Amino acid sequence: MTYALLSKYRSELMGIAMIAVMLFHARDLDLGLLNAPKALGFGGVDIFVLLSAMGLSMSLTRRRQDFGTYLLRRGRRVLPAYYPVMLAYTLFLLLRGRAVPSAFFWNAALLQYWVRPAGQFNWYMTGLLVWYVLIYPLTALMVRSRRRLGLVLLGSALGIAVCELLYRSGEWYYMDIFFRMPVLWEGILLGQWVLENRRLGARDWAAWAGCLGMGALWALVYLKGWTEWAAYMFAFTTVPACLVICLALDKLPLGWLRRALRFLGENSLEIYLLNVSLFAEQDLLRQILDPGPGHYIYYAVTIPLNILLGWALHKAVGLFMTLPAFGKRDESVKKP
Repeated sequence: MTYALLSKYRSELMGIAMIAVMLFHARDLDLGLLNAPKALGFGGVDIFVLLSAMGLSMSLTRRRQDFGTYLLRRGRRVLPAYYPVMLAYTLFLLLRGRAVPSAFFWNAALLQYWVRPAGQFNWYMTGLLVWYVLIYPLTALMVRSRRRLGLVLLGSALGIAVCELLYRSGEWYYMDIFFRMPVLWEGILLGQWVLENRRLGARDWAAWAGCLGMGALWALVYLKGWTEWAAYMFAFTTVPACLVICLALDKLPLGWLRRALRFLGENSLEIYLLNVSLFAEQDLLRQILDPGPGHYIYYAVTIPLNILLGWALHKAVGLFMTLPAFGKRDESVKKP
């Protein structure tokens, strides 16, 4: 087995990440014994960050790009889906007295996370811009480095140090982005290993098993209430969890499951954007749909609807990008 398996099942992994995020946002959905792992569903974002960093690290290594071209390609991938949802949702919030007019500007500029106007859109898009900007120089640094693991450890430690500095200075709100610095570095490293077709030997499995054990210990500490920061555990668990999932997808007869997860992964951006806007308006939606005992009926309707509308948005964006003004560059949108 090689690390290329992470690239082979990248869409399926993103599908799993999307499920985790949707369940995490379904805060009052009672899943019984699964409530504890559901509470950790925000770790799906770490999977997105890991895979994005891996894919972009591979792309930047295979194909030299100037920084402007690189950002333009990234913008063409995410902004055609982002702007329609953001503009409609910001207008909705403004009409309901929950946004200020300047929110349109800050949301459009992807600066809402830093400014925090009333009516700001979800933080993830700002984080995505920051990660995209960082991946470009960090990949160049990784390619030139002779001590890649040391670089990952140093970069991760610096990210955690920034988190601690923000927390101690009372700016904990801004920690979402920097919590993910370890998995960002890991993704960049994995991109290099995938290109090199590096095999997973006994030492690799032992190292990742140790990381998984460390993450499980951290999760136990968090669930026991001994620490309020669960996010650090994903620095240890994201890569080994993805490797185990890929191994299962590759070896087990899970054709139907692979197809379903691939579908979710390929439409994950659009599903996510609708999940944190339209489907975040639970009080309004529940005036239309009675949630029933345990809210099972409500989520049984809204989660599939969220997926269906995300797929429709993905198709609409794809058609838009085939218009003559975009047709010559269509291929660049499809590549990582």
